[in-house]
Amino acid sequence: MCWRPTRTEKSRVRSDACIGVLFAELHFPGNRSLKDKRAPLNSLRDVVQRRFKAAFTEAGGQDSWQRAEVLIVAAASSLAQTRERLDEIERYLNGREFEVSRTLLKAAEPVRALWDIDS
Repeated sequence: MCWRPTRTEKSRVRSDACIGVLFAELHFPGNRSLKDKRAPLNSLRDVVQRRFKAAFTEAGGQDSWQRAEVLIVAAASSLAQTRERLDEIERYLNGREFEVSRTLLKAAEPVRALWDIDS
């Protein structure tokens, strides 16, 4: 077995750590079935997770074969980095074979502003 010492106190969240959220509606005009939508969504999920180090989920439109609502959440050590990552993801979305109908929400907030983590 491998043993390692444990930390005596909890890790502190950096005061400038931020979370960003991007919610977008996607349109797949050439799709004729749910299977046609699955491949580009799986590819998008993989790129968002690997290249941009962000979380991805299909948040709506699961029963529609031409529409999808996706929620992407990114975290970074500063507000500027979080906003830049969201901008990069949005540019990537707009450069794909599907259409971005609209971006409903794009926000980045410091973690300390969202939760009381000093208690």
